[in-house]
Amino acid sequence: MRADAVQQHRRSVGEFDRSLRGQQPAQDHARHQRFGSAHPPLLRVGNAGVLTLAALSSLIVPASASAAARADSTPPVRPALLPGAGASRGEAYLAVPAQDPLNGIASATAAGCLSRPRQCPQLLAGAAVTALGGALVGGWLGYQAGHRAARDECTTRFAGLPAADSQVQTPETADGLPAPLRFNPADIDPDHPPCQSLYAHINSRWHATEQRPPDQSLWNMPTMLQERSLALQRRVVEQAANLDTPTHVEKIVADLWRTGMNQRQINADGIAPLRAELAAIDALQTPEAIEAHLHALTAVGLNPVFGFGVDLDMDARDSQIPYAFQGGLGLPDRNYYLDAEHAQAALAYRSHVAHVLRLAGDAPAEAERQADAVLSLERRLANASAPWDELNENVTNFYHPLTVPEADALTPGFRWSALFQALGVAPPDRLSLATPAFHQAVGRALTNEEPATWRAYLRFHTLDSASPFLGDDFVRAHHAFHARTLQGQDAMPPRWKQVLAAIERVAGEALSELYVPVALPAETRARAIALIEQIMAALKRRLAVVPWMDPETRATALLKADTFRPRIGHPERWPDWSGLHTESCGYLRNLRAATAFAQRNELARLGAPVDSARWRMTAQTVDAYHDVMNNDIAFSAALLQPPYFDVEADDALNYGAIGAVIGHEISHAFSAESSQFGLDGSLHGWWSDADRQRAAAISAQLAAQFDQQQVDGLPLNGRLTANENLADLSGLAIALDALEFAHRNETDPMIDGLSREQRFFLSWGMLYREIRTRERLQRDVETDVHAFGPPRADVGPANMPAYAHAFQCPPGAPMTRNASERVVYL
Repeated sequence: MRADAVQQHRRSVGEFDRSLRGQQPAQDHARHQRFGSAHPPLLRVGNAGVLTLAALSSLIVPASASAAARADSTPPVRPALLPGAGASRGEAYLAVPAQDPLNGIASATAAGCLSRPRQCPQLLAGAAVTALGGALVGGWLGYQAGHRAARDECTTRFAGLPAADSQVQTPETADGLPAPLRFNPADIDPDHPPCQSLYAHINSRWHATEQRPPDQSLWNMPTMLQERSLALQRRVVEQAANLDTPTHVEKIVADLWRTGMNQRQINADGIAPLRAELAAIDALQTPEAIEAHLHALTAVGLNPVFGFGVDLDMDARDSQIPYAFQGGLGLPDRNYYLDAEHAQAALAYRSHVAHVLRLAGDAPAEAERQADAVLSLERRLANASAPWDELNENVTNFYHPLTVPEADALTPGFRWSALFQALGVAPPDRLSLATPAFHQAVGRALTNEEPATWRAYLRFHTLDSASPFLGDDFVRAHHAFHARTLQGQDAMPPRWKQVLAAIERVAGEALSELYVPVALPAETRARAIALIEQIMAALKRRLAVVPWMDPETRATALLKADTFRPRIGHPERWPDWSGLHTESCGYLRNLRAATAFAQRNELARLGAPVDSARWRMTAQTVDAYHDVMNNDIAFSAALLQPPYFDVEADDALNYGAIGAVIGHEISHAFSAESSQFGLDGSLHGWWSDADRQRAAAISAQLAAQFDQQQVDGLPLNGRLTANENLADLSGLAIALDALEFAHRNETDPMIDGLSREQRFFLSWGMLYREIRTRERLQRDVETDVHAFGPPRADVGPANMPAYAHAFQCPPGAPMTRNASERVVYL
């Protein structure tokens, strides 16, 4: 489903779009197919729309911001990143030395160059990384020495701020939360017959009365459920913020919340928290210095050019390797730079770049010049980026393992060996460059582009990605382009939602630890587990007779079905947050601390034992996924609420909703993509060539059906959505079999005058009601691996004879496909 990583990450494999930039959070993983509607294998990192493979579970947050230090400004104190205790695993706390550490770095480097002249270039590069790392992290996390009084003042000021205003748009229950969304037979519209369109039959009346909230570009069932989740999240973080003696996790969440809600202090600070980083960018004069700067940004999880994280080696799942992914773009996709139909968006982006630079203090003419430089560099990167639908066809498109010397030779201008040195980790045996041509282009650009171009690019993306966490002018500028221009989202979300989104990005699992006890009753979890068992049994019955599999393939498929590991609600254990230190003053500083902490934990996985219990989403995100390599299926606590799962509803409604979602996720394990991973999770195919050809033909047939669909005049891309469409069709068929088997000896109760099968399909159709802005439609048709709601609701049932039987649809009706057109996968 959707909330995105590895999206991320992720981001992040459909995740529900709750990013501050209108893009995906970072926990979306490319090897995870998700049920919802968003971007899967790749994740958009931050505002820049950096496409990053969701296969990595790194907590990548928006590429950080910076603002130019003015010539007359007082240089800030630059805390040093401690390589010893302060740099231990998971530690993200900075100490401030008595003197500026840059002086010591410069002195040591000069002495080294004098004594070892041949090693001077390496010493200079290392010094650059250390100095930039200190400046970057110091700028984000510093100001700790000599500022206790200011922190006390900040805390006092916050105590008097009014409570956040609520803009929840849905009816509330007695507990003050948005009312649960349940199936209502009054929604059925007889003026839109079910044999014409299931979507219109169950959703047209909703469309006639529902209005899209102005702070949403997509208003659908997942986003409506997310409203309830957000209201509950707000309650738990406000409770944590009022505790006298919070636990460490409660303090992290409370500090992020209080500092984020203190807009008066944020406005007063202006861009001061970013001056050190902008000063570091302004000092970049050579390709080597720029490369070292990117190394330093990667070390703290803020590289705007490419995504970087650690995950399982596809060819040896008992080990973990680094993955690097294409990115670097401020627009949603490469097509926005290369296709004439997006020319207006590109022009709007250029204006936005110049506007953000002017807000940071640049003169108008200089801001225009830098905007041209940014667009020029990003067009080069876009030309070298792989098309979205091509990458999405197969997760192994992201797996190109190389040794570090091989990677160095492939990308002159960017040395991976120097990166690992800067990261403070031993060079791995190999790493994967997900899109080699893109990384080659980055290396060439580092060598060939003028340093001034790179300075403009880095200054803008640093500012732009931090804009949601700065003063009001930056927040408004960010929304105006990324939400309103690109997605048609009229209004900004209320401040409390913005802050919750930021907490989700950098400390989502800490928030989960507070959310789960009040969000997931034990009865709900137990009922969900029982339902999964029913769906799994139906899957095995279908696998035993699926016609396109050879006998050997079928036998392996049944063995694979026995190895599924369902995960319900939340992780088995919570992460250790003891290495993250936050404060009661300094919103951006706290966010940077959490980002650096996450990246340090990410890098610590290199050489460490594989954590097979690791989750790839947060409990408060309305989402579900299948992990290809671990053969896990996971369903978040926030998903297990009506209408997806309702303990008060009859089985037909639950099987048509959460049952079909479960079926969707488990069916991913038998896709062409998953067929490349053996029972042990390593890259080892288990289909015959004949199996592969027959499955490809079925996929192409279903893709052709979606190619014929249009929404508001926009044709769908059946190739882009093929994997998710097959999972929808298979999951629906599996869930219906499970329902019929569970009630095989029972009389149909005909609830609300509807048969069991009718309620099953109506429940499915209800899940896909949606309202998207035109801008969001145009973006998603090129980048979303899930089809839009109307065809997603209709195409699957139209391929099932059971639907025509349930609603007595005659041959030739739009919802009745004849036998030669009908698609059956599992």
